[in-house]
Amino acid sequence: MKRLPGTPALGTPFPGMPATAAELGTPAPGRFPSMPATAADPAGLPPRPVLRLRRIGPGSDLPPTSVMLRLLDDVERARAARTVDPAQAAAFVAGRFLLRALAADLLGTRTGLLISCFACPACGPDGVSDHGRPEYLLCGERIPLALSLSRSGGFALLGALGPHGTGAPGAPHAPGARSGLGVDLAEIAAVDFDGFDDVALTPRERHTLGRLPVGDRSAARARLWARKEALVKALGTGFADRGPDTVEVLRERSITDLPSVDGVPLEPLGLVAAVAVGPGGPGGTAQP
Repeated sequence: MKRLPGTPALGTPFPGMPATAAELGTPAPGRFPSMPATAADPAGLPPRPVLRLRRIGPGSDLPPTSVMLRLLDDVERARAARTVDPAQAAAFVAGRFLLRALAADLLGTRTGLLISCFACPACGPDGVSDHGRPEYLLCGERIPLALSLSRSGGFALLGALGPHGTGAPGAPHAPGARSGLGVDLAEIAAVDFDGFDDVALTPRERHTLGRLPVGDRSAARARLWARKEALVKALGTGFADRGPDTVEVLRERSITDLPSVDGVPLEPLGLVAAVAVGPGGPGGTAQP
């Protein structure tokens, strides 16, 4: 994707919030041709989040939906068929196609060899889930990547992390352990409405937001929401066991704001984003 014209990366508007990382996922390790077909050996996989931003709305360079659909598996195609709105169905297919392509690229394998095995904590371990924490099987084994996906405003944000990633600098991490990864992309306008703060923000977050200049509050509000979504995705819980107004993210060090991804500034597009890395837990949170 070409770099879009825009302002320099913005700093954080919240006192005490960890510093941002505008290009956290820019370096792409590319393919790993030495990766065994079984994906049992995690050597060479990215120890830091690899992030990708792709346009999936009008003007995208993606293949036709019908072509992308053929590269998904039966479970994913069934979910797409159940989506009534054609635009939402097309966005779902594009997101899953791109996530599968990113995982296959990092593993040095073909997208068609990956079988989805998403897990949802609300649905439980029984049956085949078409939503939740994104995972794939390759030759019957779970691939050694933590994955995350978010769609908003005609774009998809994709994330991948190898098994040696850590949630905070210097944090202990067992060799081969898998971290939880969460990414979220949020439209600023989508959360800028009366009543949002009361149900989505903690009292401290509402107080901090109220101290900002009025013109800065919309983007700051969306940034808080993106941070919350990224965090609960990384934890693998979603909001199934807690309300968003109880999830405090002002000073959560496992979260990094993303003013830009792949060199593309997000705020000129009306978007904000965040990535969180934390302990990998059982289950997953619903991700589109």
